[in-house]
Order: sequence, then C-alpha cells, then structure tokens
Amino acid sequence: MPFSEYSGQLYFLLTSVLIFFSIASFFLSVFTLSNAWRLRNVRLSWNTGRFFGFPLFASLFMCLSLALGGIAWYNGMSAHYMVAGLYTFLALNWMVASYFMSRRYITDHGIMKNINDPSQTVAWHEIHDFAENEVQDGMAFVFIYKRTSEYFELAQFNRLEITVPRETAENLRKILNHKLGRRFRYTLTDESILNKINSKP
Repeated sequence: MPFSEYSGQLYFLLTSVLIFFSIASFFLSVFTLSNAWRLRNVRLSWNTGRFFGFPLFASLFMCLSLALGGIAWYNGMSAHYMVAGLYTFLALNWMVASYFMSRRYITDHGIMKNINDPSQTVAWHEIHDFAENEVQDGMAFVFIYKRTSEYFELAQFNRLEITVPRETAENLRKILNHKLGRRFRYTLTDESILNKINSKP
C-alpha cells in the first residue's frame, strides 16, 4: 500500500479522535456550566487557578491552539483550518470546564469540593475541627470531618485543606464563625497543633 494511503488513513483516524474529544469536552463544559448556574446559596467563592485565576494547563493549551490557528490562517493553510478550529474548540471547552471546576464554593450547606459531584460536599455538621495557618499564597484552612464509609459502614475522619486568598480569608472566618462558632470554643491557630493535624501516621 502506498505511503500516501497510509497517511490519509492516519489523518482520518486522528481527526476522528479529535472530533470525539471535542464533542466530549463540549458536553463536559455544558454540564459544568449548568451545575454552576443551578448552584444556590453561595456565600463565598474564589478562583484557584495559577494563570491569572485560570487553570494553568488549560490556559496554555488555549494559547497554543490560538497560536497554531493564527499561523495556519496567516500562511493560508486552508487544509488545516478544520483541525485548528477543532483544537481551539476543544481548548475553549476545557478552559471553561476547568475554570468552574477549580473554583472554591462555600455555600449554606458546606464546603463544595467538586461542583460536578455534590456528594463530595463537606457539610457543616460533618466538620469536627479546623485550623488555619498562613502560607505563601494566602491562608491555609484545614478541616477535619467525619463521614461514614459507603463500603465498610464505618465512620472515618478525613482531612480537607483549602488555600484562601488573604483578601478573602476574613470573609471565610465570618462564615465559619457563623456556621461553626457555636460548636467550637476556639479556633486552632497554634502552629504545633496544625502540624499534628497535617502529619500522616
């Protein structure tokens, strides 16, 4: 079989895979956007992305896709317009989905870990202790919560750590004081206690 036939089949296969992932990324972004739109009673939220608040890898992939698309357009490479457009479409959907998935949401119900999986939300009544400590990127809040295992039917203590920007930390403290203040006599701020919580057996 001539090499040109092999290259044509390979191009068709790679394009088909690209179309599949583009469609999948579209459904993911729509699903994530709908969950963000339906989210109610949000008391506080902030971005955790490392690229001006956006996810780093999704942002870099978007920049690369736009650059390749621009090169194809500038050089009149019309045969590659569809592929460049698919990459840009994929990058856009990935960036949108990653942006909302990486955001932290504090609601009246609790701390949302994953906007696409509400079952991972840590409810306020599940939190048994918490601590805060200053880190380079802001304030680190460590929460110890208790949840019954789905498989073993045993209560397990889990640890959740979130980093909060300094300008947002005070608002979070007010929410914690309102939601947890009556259950805790004090907030753990001693560094030695925090290290004990952070340490692994």
